[in-house]
Amino acid sequence: MPRTWKTYDKGDPLPDDYRKALLHLMSFQGDSEYAGAQRVAENMRFAPRPEEAYRLSKKVMEEMGHAYYVWNLMQDLGVDVDARLQELVAHPDNPDPAKVNVINGFRRQNWERFFDGWTDVALFSTVVTPAAVAFLGQYRDCSYLPWARVNARIHKEEFGHLAFGVWAAKRVLEFGGDAAREDMAARVPKFMRMGLGFFGRPSFGEVRSANFDLHHEYGLKVKRPEELQAEYLQLLEERLKEVGIPMPTGVEPDYDMRVSYEAADAPVHAVA
Repeated sequence: MPRTWKTYDKGDPLPDDYRKALLHLMSFQGDSEYAGAQRVAENMRFAPRPEEAYRLSKKVMEEMGHAYYVWNLMQDLGVDVDARLQELVAHPDNPDPAKVNVINGFRRQNWERFFDGWTDVALFSTVVTPAAVAFLGQYRDCSYLPWARVNARIHKEEFGHLAFGVWAAKRVLEFGGDAAREDMAARVPKFMRMGLGFFGRPSFGEVRSANFDLHHEYGLKVKRPEELQAEYLQLLEERLKEVGIPMPTGVEPDYDMRVSYEAADAPVHAVA
């Protein structure tokens, strides 16, 4: 029988510790959605044709929309979200971690080393976005109902970003032929490492997620990292098969990029 948690809706009084944990997770999502949009916009320089540029710009707009949706919820809880936006706009390369919660993978110095052409842009949405689809899917069932409703919309749009990746990858192969296919296959593992590490460290064992038990107890994270990783691998295998690229084996997760919106090893701290 599925586990159930006490739920809260807009305007309900929130226990202090629950509110703190909720804002911790929402701030990583909202701030990182915007920072991710900034990074995706920078990748526009790799667009080889007008249609690719147009479709990528749509993804940028939707990522900024995701930040807007989550920030609105935080504002309802008394957080100064205007200041968060201003910090990200004023310091897009390296925003102050005392002012915003941006995951490591969306800081420019970490992001840029993964991209040197349009093939990488296509593969990010093909190989890493399935992890976002799995990860954000659980928030649709979280105990804070306004956040659950927002993530139902975000989840649908992430599926659209995954479709963009598959389309873009097929276009690379259409114009590049066998040489492009070989090059693409060689690039998949670096993004797969990021995708595998998306969910944070395991929920069991000596090296484990620092905050998972707390977030799970409150019903803010309803699935374990191991469950989400299994969903990711199934989605990834399906999409790589659709593109015509073999699924790599023996790839280890990269937890240091901390692409996950949980940023599992970061301390829970006040953001208001």
